[in-house]
Amino acid sequence: MRNAVVVITMLLWAISASAFPTYTGRSGAPGLETCASSCHGGAVTNTVQVTGFPATYTPGAAYLLTIKKISGGTIVNFNSSCRVGLSGTANAGAITAGQFTSTYNVSGETNGVHFTSMNHDSGQFTWTAPAAGTGTVRLYAAALQSNVDGNNNTIVLTATEAAALPGIATSPLPADLTTNVLETVVLTWSAGAGATSHDVYFGPVDPPAFAGNQAAVTFDPVGDLTRGATYFWRIDERNAAGATPGPVWSFTVRPAASVPQHLMALVEEGGIRLIWETSTNAALYNVYRDTVEVVTPIPANLIGQTAAPSYLDIAPTPAKSSYIVTAQ
Repeated sequence: MRNAVVVITMLLWAISASAFPTYTGRSGAPGLETCASSCHGGAVTNTVQVTGFPATYTPGAAYLLTIKKISGGTIVNFNSSCRVGLSGTANAGAITAGQFTSTYNVSGETNGVHFTSMNHDSGQFTWTAPAAGTGTVRLYAAALQSNVDGNNNTIVLTATEAAALPGIATSPLPADLTTNVLETVVLTWSAGAGATSHDVYFGPVDPPAFAGNQAAVTFDPVGDLTRGATYFWRIDERNAAGATPGPVWSFTVRPAASVPQHLMALVEEGGIRLIWETSTNAALYNVYRDTVEVVTPIPANLIGQTAAPSYLDIAPTPAKSSYIVTAQ
């Protein structure tokens, strides 16, 4: 009986030792056993390392991961998988095979990876990060450096999702290529999704010069713009992840108004009626009055404004009144 017991014990040891490299689904991910420590003795830290897994991942980006021996014996085999959250069971992203590795699908582990054959000092596989909005993920790996007890490793690496770049600025006002824009125009646009501030570029040349970063989605150029000139502008949307450049838009300021011609002053009941020919491109007329023959168009002499080519001066200077009209 004693010999029979010894034979049986040795047989079980041999089965355990040779069967492990074919075990799958034992990466230590939530809900899965960690074979390296539970079946083959306690874990020994810092003997096997996984590199290339980012601390912060970009959604959809691909990362080349390497599992390698740092100290101790050759890695007999390993299992690895990536899951959503700190304790989630759903796959995070996708793993594809690389040097000396292959992927497997078993119950509870539909995207695991391990060595294709036993005994390598290193191997590689690619992890493609999940879509935006997934959040924190964890990579789990269990590695065995001996057929039996000793030199066994469990590895857990955590990655947080990088902030996404903001969306592009849209809906410019004035709309792109608009003409006859007022020289007092205030620029507006719709912010891109996720933008926290806006880099404004504006000027009479393309590309426009940087005008500053701001929180508002309106921009008021300093002073009146030049009549007839074309201006270019661009909005780069910005947040903690960086900036998303926008397209260059342009608009043309309305042409300069022509000088009013043939000004006449007619006495009528209630005052003096001024009339003149309509000026091209004029939106408003400024009427100035003085007691000297040559009137200077200064604020002190401005008596009124009108959109029509006519104006009634109801309080002319009794002795003498001289007038001049300008268009804008």
